[in-house]
Amino acid sequence: MLMALSKRKIDEYYMHGALSLALRGTGKVSPNPLVGCVVVKDGSVISRGWHRRFGLPHAEAMALEGGEDLRGSTLYVNLEPCSHRGKTPPCAPLIAERGVTRVVAGMVDPDPRVQGRGLNFLREKGIEVETGVLETECRWINRGFIRKNTLGRPWVTVKGALSLDGGMALESGESKWITGSSARSMAHLLRAESDAILVGAGTAARDDPELTVRST
Repeated sequence: MLMALSKRKIDEYYMHGALSLALRGTGKVSPNPLVGCVVVKDGSVISRGWHRRFGLPHAEAMALEGGEDLRGSTLYVNLEPCSHRGKTPPCAPLIAERGVTRVVAGMVDPDPRVQGRGLNFLREKGIEVETGVLETECRWINRGFIRKNTLGRPWVTVKGALSLDGGMALESGESKWITGSSARSMAHLLRAESDAILVGAGTAARDDPELTVRST
């Protein structure tokens, strides 16, 4: 079925897969970005990977750890492969060493240590490079990472809830849930995506909230 699609549509299809994998790291990889990787050869996915936790191997390294012959393969990743050594080795040289023929990256890494260097390294090694596939989606899942690296500021989300009559609690101060289960689940997802949670002094003193992630 995929063979009947245009090259761009095929790239988008597999990039969706990389994005889905990347989201598995939500709440576990910060301050690193969410990254997923899919390797395709002869129209079939032969390996996958995602950044599971800060300090563990990157998505590309996980996807390339097997012994498959990767000549003629295409690697899809939502963020440019890194070219610098941090807690783990750089991914761009590993991709070249493993013989990947083509790399499709959703966006350029805004980290000042990368910013196109990984993609340029791959090009210099004779690897075909494509960027900007599903870039809007790729930028959204790492919006906090991008904001930090481009503006030096955090991504701040304000969450609130009101009853139909504009209230947040009974006149007596007694508080009850005024949101449905889906809204509460979304609130916990927002918590998982965040590095810090702030509440007002009154809420902290009166409710002593745990502010933990109990469902996503």
